[in-house]
Amino acid sequence: KKWNTSDLLTIFLDTVTVKFTKMDGSSETLQGRWCMVCRDNAAYVAKYGKWKTFHLGSNSACQQHIHLHYKLYQQQCTEQNIAENNHAIPWEVLEERRQQQVR
Repeated sequence: KKWNTSDLLTIFLDTVTVKFTKMDGSSETLQGRWCMVCRDNAAYVAKYGKWKTFHLGSNSACQQHIHLHYKLYQQQCTEQNIAENNHAIPWEVLEERRQQQVR
């Protein structure tokens, strides 16, 4: 199934299990993916916390998040010769491409 997620790995790390400690001292173990772009953004982490850069959702939920980082995603896919997944492409970009194909 790795071949099916190669585009995700341009923005996200592979699925990992992480133990988060809450303010009250309790902890929770979760499985998900780190968004490398958000995690490496010090201003974002300072404002929202590191846990907000950890995504628990499915591949399609991660692809929805990639909309926020589309230009980097597009660049990474081009450089690595990986096909972009339509679910990771913003609607406006898809619509523009469809319009160009019609012409």
